[in-house]
Amino acid sequence: MRRYTPWILLTVAIGLLGCSDSLTTDSTALPPPPAPGDTFAVFSDPNSDFQTTDVRDTDNEVVRFDTTENALVWTPSDLLFDGWVVDGNFLDPGRQYQVRFGTVNGETRAYFTETGRGTICELSVVNNELFIAPTDLLPPR
Repeated sequence: MRRYTPWILLTVAIGLLGCSDSLTTDSTALPPPPAPGDTFAVFSDPNSDFQTTDVRDTDNEVVRFDTTENALVWTPSDLLFDGWVVDGNFLDPGRQYQVRFGTVNGETRAYFTETGRGTICELSVVNNELFIAPTDLLPPR
């Protein structure tokens, strides 16, 4: 995996992405499941027995959190971004982001959300920099 420093840029303009009011249910190819011995954070839905290492953004792109490296793993291109210290369902030391759960077509999923508003974030990587943009989308029920 390639490692990058924690230059995280938050896109403040909510309207930049042109998000709709619903999530895309078209799932892209999911990354392979973690291998035995991997140290990915496991997130637990407080309202069910559901647990997962996969956290989705608005485009259903999956990230994982390596607890040994304190890094976000961008699974579409296997990049690591330092500075992500998971504590329960919180994703960062400042508790700006957390995992929340939703259901799509009967399948429970974990989502990367803003802690305060509870909305799902749009994640992207451009020139090996992680961008996090707010949306108005809530985890689906």
